[in-house]
Amino acid sequence: MSENAANWKKWLLVITMVIAAAALLFGPAKTFYHRHKENRSLTLAKSFFDKGDYANAALSARQALLLNPTNAAAGRLMADLADLSQSPATLDWRRQLAEAAPTAENKLKLAETGLRYQSRPFPLTAQILQELAATAATNLAFFHVVAAEHALALRHLDAAEKQLAAAVTLDPTNRLYQLNLAMVGLGSTNAATLDAARAQLQAFVTDPHYSAAALRALLADRLAHDDAPAARNYSEQLLRTTQATLSDRLQHLAILKKIQSADFAAQLDAVQQLAATNAPAAAQVAMWMQASGLATNAVQWLSELPKNLRSQPAVQLALAAASETTRDWPALRQFCAGGSWNELDFMRLAFLSHAWAQLGETGVARVNWHAAVDAAGGRFGALASLLELTARWRLADERQELFWTLLQKFPRERWISVALEEQCYRTGDTAGLRRIYRQLTTAFPNSVEFKNNLAYTSLLLRTNLAEAETLAARLYAQMPDNPTVASTHAFALHLQGRDAEGLAVMQKLNRTTLEQPALALHFGVLLAATGDSAGAQRCFALARGGPGLLPEENRLLDGH
Repeated sequence: MSENAANWKKWLLVITMVIAAAALLFGPAKTFYHRHKENRSLTLAKSFFDKGDYANAALSARQALLLNPTNAAAGRLMADLADLSQSPATLDWRRQLAEAAPTAENKLKLAETGLRYQSRPFPLTAQILQELAATAATNLAFFHVVAAEHALALRHLDAAEKQLAAAVTLDPTNRLYQLNLAMVGLGSTNAATLDAARAQLQAFVTDPHYSAAALRALLADRLAHDDAPAARNYSEQLLRTTQATLSDRLQHLAILKKIQSADFAAQLDAVQQLAATNAPAAAQVAMWMQASGLATNAVQWLSELPKNLRSQPAVQLALAAASETTRDWPALRQFCAGGSWNELDFMRLAFLSHAWAQLGETGVARVNWHAAVDAAGGRFGALASLLELTARWRLADERQELFWTLLQKFPRERWISVALEEQCYRTGDTAGLRRIYRQLTTAFPNSVEFKNNLAYTSLLLRTNLAEAETLAARLYAQMPDNPTVASTHAFALHLQGRDAEGLAVMQKLNRTTLEQPALALHFGVLLAATGDSAGAQRCFALARGGPGLLPEENRLLDGH
């Protein structure tokens, strides 16, 4: 028995050692194989992308991300693919990259994307630039380039010129920045500056690396001055370069259409044939046709494309947009009623909602709108795209609801809460303000401003008073010299019947500070409560002369 037990123990030891050896051998092998598949998938994705095979590029990039969700190169490729299709998913990919690796460059890429997928005043871009302005990112030329793009989008030419000049100073060997600075000069009203910009751009035309960009700028300048023949000449030069794009061909079509050229129909047909095998290109052509007064033709052309192309989300979205322009609501409803647009299915439901609304079925429209929001889920780009539609279709209630959804899901995106704050102040929605500040104190637990605003709105509403009073007292103990914190604490003391203490808190502030309308209101309330009626009335006059008051603040004034 003892010999069998010994043999059994010996074999158990051997088996254990074999398993351990196998783990040591196959563990690294498995990791190596995993990494090899990831790298191969990424290599294939890049190769497909370079060849214009975007469907297979996306499949390969997704495979790489399945093997390693943190693969930044695959994420960037997916962002580029989404951007080619003009998909709001571009925002999601850029945002994921910026969160995974919050470098200045990744944040600036996201800011640049915001310029294409949001409308004026481009709140996401503005927020990122404002945050980076206080960091070392200002030492990067790319920061000033994006800031210049933002300024140009807002038509602030002087600001754009300053930003590009800063980029040139930081990277004086980069001729592209010099070219961009010359482009901005085309917007000048000064004749000498304008002539110098044109001469500089003409010099760039001879450089094969920058000729296309320079020709685009000179072409745009001629169009801005209604010089169609010269614009056509520049356009033809541009199309002969190796850097000409589909957008350049569409710009050429616009010129031919403007001058009513007999060659327009043939050129349009050539561009359509060129784009008829590529979904992003087909969508781009259709969107141009829609914007150029050819929406009916766009619908017909898209409907005749091969079935596999018509089923692509980018083409489906372009067809819906063209149908919207033609105001063929029954056709739009029928087109959007079934099937799936994959990652853009939320847009299908949104267009379906719009079609029902235009046909007078507001109840059905509302149901489909909610379905669109549900389909967008927690995707930032999808929700931001729906927000753009609420502005375009003037859906005030839906826009407000969507802002609340965005705040709940993305509380750290300050442009969202800023927009909601403005709306709440405009409508006198103090409860809404309190809801915002409660959300923001969770997202920014170290922010004194948000905590103080939460305490103040709670006091105004007489909601959770004990919690608000405690919070106000704690903030005042930390920052007794902060005027708004002192005012909130003094108001809390007033509500507790401790008017003399509250007045003492306010009187520690200097006279100029106390004359600010927001502070004068509570100083006046405390003066009135302690018997100084004349002083209180002076304060109330200052408060009434300030910006709009909330309903509860007006009631405080009316009570005195």
